Amino acid sequence: MTSYSDALLKMANSQLGYAEVNGASKFGEWFGKTVAKKPGYKDAAWCDMFVSWAAHQAGMAAHVGQFAWTPDHAKWFQQHGAWGSMPKPGAVVFFDWGHSKNINAIDHVGLVKSVINSTTVRTIEGNISDAVVSKIRDHSTIVGYGYPDKVRDNQQTQTVAVTAHSKPVPSLPGDAAGPDPVAAGTLLLPVALIFAYAKKHGHLSKILSPLVPRVRR
Repeated sequence: MTSYSDALLKMANSQLGYAEVNGASKFGEWFGKTVAKKPGYKDAAWCDMFVSWAAHQAGMAAHVGQFAWTPDHAKWFQQHGAWGSMPKPGAVVFFDWGHSKNINAIDHVGLVKSVINSTTVRTIEGNISDAVVSKIRDHSTIVGYGYPDKVRDNQQTQTVAVTAHSKPVPSLPGDAAGPDPVAAGTLLLPVALIFAYAKKHGHLSKILSPLVPRVRR
């Protein structure tokens, strides 16, 4: 277990023993209200919604994904360059009970709690006999793994790359903050002196007359 996966596994582990009531789960209800924002999930198969809930509670939704459909969830990890065949604690593990390695045939998902050996893992899974349980699984039913830490690392790398290639936009005179107050004061001082001189010597009306609009009558 890594420090990054601690929060996710701790949250999932806290739900061990939870069982659905009358065919409905709190994870499906949460998913419908929070993620899908529509009804129909409360009594749906909830193995992936359990993983999504644990990720959300652990503050890792952006790196684990929020899904109810397992094949789409696995493809999401592929698209993020975070899909593989090596088990590790905190990885999202995808199963096909038909023993294929076909991502479109995935029909169950859980979290890797610990690695027993290269072909066997201990998991935390939702919707096994309508409950959250811990299981020991071998590689024969495992299609692959999604790695939340790799999603995070790839996202951070992309952010750094975009920042490194960004060019600062040159500011124009007076941009955003308005004209420079010192420059404005420097320009206005001679104008004020001219008006004061004209007023004192009776020439103000001559200066202002071209500036006053004429009204047709």
